[in-house]
Amino acid sequence: MHTRLKKSFEDVTYYIKVKVCIINTICIGLLIAATTSCTSSDCPLNNTARLVCGFYNTANDSSLTLGDTITVVARDSVILNRATNEATISLPMSYDGAADTLVFHFTPSGSKASISDTLIVSKTNEPHVISLECGTSIFHTITNATCTSRTPNSTFRYAISRVAVSQPNVNFDGQENLKIYLAVHQ
Repeated sequence: MHTRLKKSFEDVTYYIKVKVCIINTICIGLLIAATTSCTSSDCPLNNTARLVCGFYNTANDSSLTLGDTITVVARDSVILNRATNEATISLPMSYDGAADTLVFHFTPSGSKASISDTLIVSKTNEPHVISLECGTSIFHTITNATCTSRTPNSTFRYAISRVAVSQPNVNFDGQENLKIYLAVHQ
């Protein structure tokens, strides 16, 4: 009888130790998860460096708000769709390649017809580590920018006449990178 009681006591003691060990393991796991998963991060919401372009009047170098609708296409993808009344636009750039070809489609108000101008932005691509939590992004340095040239008319009032690099570093700072000068039909 005494042996059975002793065996029963040992079994109960063993199960209690096992349960305590399991509970401690769970508590330690939860404590580790709570302390490591609650780190604050200052990751940017948008981790894409964007090309900021301002529009200017060729005649007087003043800022210009486009009255036409503008659509920009790069690599068969629309990267800006039907923007109106814009003085500045922000465009994503490709991660690879030494140049981006941007086709600007101008559509006058109330018209379905459009006309295109092409802007070629030559650049270098630099991987930029934000942090371990936030990952990486690609920054760019503009090395050259060229455009097609045409003359505006009464139907298509705006035409890109020239482009100038105002800030070659394309990153998260939102500064204007290109000045796009437009000839305006009077």
